[in-house]
Amino acid sequence: MGERIFCYKCMEKYESELSVCPHCGYDNKKPHNPMYITPGTILHDRYLVGVLLEYNGEGATYTGHDISTGCRVMLREYMPINLCTRVKNKATISVNYNDLAKYKAFMAEYTELNKSLARMRNDSNINPVLDMFAENNTTYTVFEHIEGVKMLDYLKENAGELSWEQVSKLFPPLFTTIGRLHNAGIIHRAISPDTVYITDKGELRLSGFCVSAVRTANAGLEYELFKGYAAPEQYSASSSSRQGSWTDVYGVCALIYRALTGCMPDDSMNRLKHDDLHEPSMLNAHIPAHVSRVLMDGMNLSGRDRIQTITELVTRLFEQPAVIKPAVQSRPEYEEQPTRKSEPGYSQPAYQQPQQQMRQPVYAPPPPQVYPQRQAEDYDEYRYEKVNNVDRIKVPIIIGILLLAILMIIAVVIINILGLGKNESSSVRSSKSTSVTDNVISGTTDPSAEATGPKDTEVPNLKGKFYENIKEKWADYFVLDPTYEYNDNYDNDMIFEQDVEPGTMVSVGTVIKIKISKGKETALIPDYSGCTVSQYKSRLEAAGISDFNYQFLPSKSYYGTPNTVIELQVDGKNVSAGAYFSNKEGKKLTIYYVPESSDQQTPTNSWSSETTTSSQQVTTQSSQNVEPVTDAPTQAPVPQPTDPPSPQPTDPPAPQPTDPPAPQPATNEYGYEEW
Repeated sequence: MGERIFCYKCMEKYESELSVCPHCGYDNKKPHNPMYITPGTILHDRYLVGVLLEYNGEGATYTGHDISTGCRVMLREYMPINLCTRVKNKATISVNYNDLAKYKAFMAEYTELNKSLARMRNDSNINPVLDMFAENNTTYTVFEHIEGVKMLDYLKENAGELSWEQVSKLFPPLFTTIGRLHNAGIIHRAISPDTVYITDKGELRLSGFCVSAVRTANAGLEYELFKGYAAPEQYSASSSSRQGSWTDVYGVCALIYRALTGCMPDDSMNRLKHDDLHEPSMLNAHIPAHVSRVLMDGMNLSGRDRIQTITELVTRLFEQPAVIKPAVQSRPEYEEQPTRKSEPGYSQPAYQQPQQQMRQPVYAPPPPQVYPQRQAEDYDEYRYEKVNNVDRIKVPIIIGILLLAILMIIAVVIINILGLGKNESSSVRSSKSTSVTDNVISGTTDPSAEATGPKDTEVPNLKGKFYENIKEKWADYFVLDPTYEYNDNYDNDMIFEQDVEPGTMVSVGTVIKIKISKGKETALIPDYSGCTVSQYKSRLEAAGISDFNYQFLPSKSYYGTPNTVIELQVDGKNVSAGAYFSNKEGKKLTIYYVPESSDQQTPTNSWSSETTTSSQQVTTQSSQNVEPVTDAPTQAPVPQPTDPPSPQPTDPPAPQPTDPPAPQPATNEYGYEEW
């Protein structure tokens, strides 16, 4: 027998003479994304890296093989793509010079999160952490491979929805695990059908843990939120949008809503504009009325009015009455639809039972089942997945269409070989343009005209990524042709459309047209009370007002706290916070601030203020976060870039409040001073 090699997808061995894996059909010679680790790389002298499974703003997950134990594993690599890049043809990560402090800070949070998960490895409802190590200027986490399918695929295999009897038996162990996570200070923020698996043993397992910045919009990393399951407070990084256990309550209730109704809940941001979310009992009459009401309370758009803890959610779901006595029918709030005897509950109404009997929900473990491994699909495709006759016969129809297509192809090939139809075709189509015929013939007889080189580059998914962060990374592989448009659903400089589908193999130098968001068309002007220039600039960006639509100018006739904002104007007219501002109209929002000294009418501009503040923040973050990184199992070597010579600032002139301000110096189009 010849040499046996590992398949980089299923991690099973097969004969090296074979071109593809006989177990899964994967070809090890298939091109890979150069931004991520090359399959076949050995990490920590122990782990064989396989294909890329998924990636987001925090890092990437690969399939892997533990050489020492012979077990299949999952490898998670910390790699925030907007802070670093991959050294070409190597596994080493190179950190951007200006983002070194952020890189180390988020890596410390990533390490602490996974260390906390490692302490809970005995919980069967969490994908356990097996190992952690530092290498290639980053940190890796090794997880156990999940033998099962995502909840999304499981629901599809079960006609798109589950009964309340099934949910009441399947979910309680997951509720207990989420409660333990909250007690340990861990908020998941991404509970959805794409992060919850059902194993071959019929148990739910939670995955998809990430640092908080990835699960919150505009928090420093490219964020990943699950539409329909993310709470509204996750779409804002402001301090007023408090997150906590109630954030996960929203995700859990949205997941149960999806499981019971077969419909994905409306996105919370759309609900803030127009909330027409239907109660679950309106979509499925078999759902108990009290369960329907509890789920709606758990998906309340206000975090303060929402169910606050998993314990409270479980109590309200399982301690409601199953049978209502006739004497109570005069009270409309307890008039619920009759439920089946198999549903969890009690024979008496909750308000008539002793308190000690109200905390005993009936849990029953589900029977072991085996489910096939499938790949996740887009959520929008499952928005309305009701069972109908079409679903039952669509597989035979598809098979019949494929067989018909194969027969037609065979017939066309036979006709072309025999030379039939050539004269007939020329006589019938003689009146048509010869240029069309020439183009068709040229396309079929000259394959080299279709491409200028080998199709050896896989097009990544560019949607949701910032153009400035990725344009240089892909410059050696293809050309990006950008078009800028306003878009309310994407942040400024974020790509929202590409003309070549992700995963398509193209040749080097291919032009890919993309559309980039210029920000929101309209936005609310944020409050400036007590804000410095740099603080208010952050508020403007968070509100969606583009940087080329506002300017900072020093005030001529106001004395107060230096470098604070005091007045807003649009077209020379004063405006107040909370007013609508149009980015699309091209008008500039002028922000006046107090100069740093009264005798210096042109105080330090917003740029210098922001630079100073940013430098102080970077220094603070660096000093605070270097220590937690050392708590990783092995210290990751962090690149030490050569610092450029720092300019020596000069002290500002002493304030002379008695002198009147001199005429204002000229400023450029961005509101900064021209020296």
